Order: sequence, then structure tokens, then C-alpha cells
Amino acid sequence: MKSGLLLVAVALLLGGLVGTLVVRDPGYVLIAYADSAIETSLWFSVVVLVTGYFTLRLAIWAFSRTAKSGGKVGKWLRRRKGRTAREQTVQGLLQMAQGDWSQARKLLTASAGQVESPLINYLSAARAAHEMGDIEGRDALLREAHQSTPGSRFAVGLTQAELQGSAGQWEQCLATLLRLREQAPRHSLVLKMLIECYEQLGDRQAMLELLPDVRKAKVLGEEELKQRSLDGWRVRLSEDQAPEQVWAMIPKELKKHPDLVAAFARAVSRQEGGDPTLALAELKSALQRSWDSELVNLYGAMKGEKPRDQLAAAEGWLKQHPDDAALLLALGRISLMNEEWDKAREYLETSLRLEPSPAVYSELGRLCSAMGDVERGNEYLLLSAADVPELPLPVRG
Repeated sequence: MKSGLLLVAVALLLGGLVGTLVVRDPGYVLIAYADSAIETSLWFSVVVLVTGYFTLRLAIWAFSRTAKSGGKVGKWLRRRKGRTAREQTVQGLLQMAQGDWSQARKLLTASAGQVESPLINYLSAARAAHEMGDIEGRDALLREAHQSTPGSRFAVGLTQAELQGSAGQWEQCLATLLRLREQAPRHSLVLKMLIECYEQLGDRQAMLELLPDVRKAKVLGEEELKQRSLDGWRVRLSEDQAPEQVWAMIPKELKKHPDLVAAFARAVSRQEGGDPTLALAELKSALQRSWDSELVNLYGAMKGEKPRDQLAAAEGWLKQHPDDAALLLALGRISLMNEEWDKAREYLETSLRLEPSPAVYSELGRLCSAMGDVERGNEYLLLSAADVPELPLPVRG
């Protein structure tokens, strides 16, 4: 309080002193430049200078405060935009989960430029476009994803391959996966997708060549891996015109599987002028390892160069399997190959008693008719509806 009164007193004293000086002698100031001149009193010039000085200081102070507050406002605006973008991203992902692809795509793309990780937005938006059937839009968003984030090429490629496969674009999917495999030869997901791609394209050979790498990478369990190998080789045998060559390429452990042995025998049977010797030997070995009715049927339907040996082998199995209808049918057919008509009829009739089947009816019908028992033969043929191999029959005199 006292200091304030003291300042007021000093100000009044100075003001009075200055006023006295102004009245006593106002002074004179002349400012001339070129043809112009300004005249004023000294004290007015002093007031102008002091006022200008303080005005300039005030302007500098105001500008500094504005600049500082402007930076804070900018930061606040950026934080607000980032928060809004994050909220839009969350809403977009929620719309994805709910299947609203159009709204999800809109929200995710709108917020992609304001979030710290735009890759997620673009990849999710690409999936939404894919679900909408917009393939061009999907690919454009995938390109945006790649450009938005350095080092994202592999992740974007995986998403692209997945979406291409989902759309049935298997050739494009294969091209994408092969590029990815150059970057990561043993990447588990790439290998798994490649298997699916090769299967969809029907390229069994490429799929089979890929399986060793799949085994090393432990992409599939041993059982699934084995099943895929079996399926691949079975298809190869059914499609190839040289089944013996395909059989030679099959791993030794797989050759023991009954399904592959059966596929090989069927492929040889379909081949015109083929040599069934190897197929019969494989069938015989497989039956000695494990009894299988399908293999027995195939063994009885194929005529080798030595049908007598074939009959002896089958009759040897009859000791362990006396009531096996499939074996008795096979014995009947092999007896026909050896032109032992009575023995063939006996085996076929025994098979019929154990298990009637169209194949037995057909074989007996043809045999009885050829042996002169036309009435019974016709009865059997009426009950048959099976395709049977062209086997020898007796010629009536």
C-alpha cells in the first residue's frame, strides 16, 4: 500500500516537472527527407518515440503469445483428428464383424490417413471390398496398403493370395504365392496355400513335388500329409497313360498301401495292350500282407501271361478264407481264364450261395448259357446288372 502511494507521488512529481519544462521551452524538431519536412516540438517527438517503443514491445509480445497458443491449438487439433480416426477405425472393424461391408469400407478408408498404422485399415477395407464383389477396388486398396507402410509387401501379398483364392482366381493366386515363396521358401502359410492352389488347378505333380518341403516345414500332420500323398498319386495313376512309369516314381512305403495298389491295377486294366504282370504281382504281394476284398476282385478280373499260376495262388488263399465270396468269384473268373468250365461254375455257385451279387449272377448267367443251360442262364442274367470282364466261355458244338 505504501509502495503504491510512493509510486503515485513520484509520477505526479515527474509529471509536474515535465509540464514545467514543456511550458518553459517546448523545443524544436525538424525531420527533412528529399523535398518533404516534418516539424514538431521536442516533447511531442519524445512522446511519440516512447509510445512507439511500447507499442512495438506490445506487438512482439502479442505475436509471441499467439504463436505459442497456435502451436498448442495445432497439437490439440491433431490429437482430436487422431482420436476421431481411431474411433472410426474401431467402428469400421465392428461393421466388418457384423457383415456391413459397405459401411466398414467407408469408415476404414476415411480414417486410414489419420491413424498410426494405416496398413490395418487398408487391408480390412480390401477384405470388405472383396466381400462386396469389387475386385478392382480390392486390388486398389491392397496397393494403397503396400504404399502406406514400408516393409509390408509380404503381409499384403498373403492377404492378396487369400482373397484371390476365395474368389476362385487360382491362376492369379498361384502367381502371387510363387512370388511370396521366393521371399520365404519355407513359410508355413504360403506352403499350405500352395497345396490348396495346386489341388484346385489340378496340378497333382506340382503338389506332390511340394510335399517334401511341406513335411520339413511341419505344415501338415503326418496323417494328413500321407493322405494328400495317396490322393495325389491315385489321381496321377488314373489320369496318366503310362501307369507303370507313374508307379515307378511312387515312394516305396506308399506302394504298400492297398488303395494305391488298387488304383494301379485299375489303371493297367484300362490300358489297351498293357502288360498286367507287374500289377498282378503287386496285387499278390498286397494280399499276402493284408487281406482286402477289392484287391481280390481286381486279381480275379486281370488275366496274366500265366493264368495257371494265378489260379494256384488264389486256391492257396482259399485255405485261409474258405467262405470269402469275393475270393470264390475271383476263382471262378480265373478258372474261366484257364478254360476249366466245371470248376468255374462250382466256384461261382458257391460264391452266389454265400453272397449274391450282380457280378456273380452275370458270370453264372453267361457261363450257364454257353454250357447249354440256357433257361438257368437267362434267369441269372435277369438278376444281373453289372459290367463284367470279357472272359473265355465254352463253345457249344
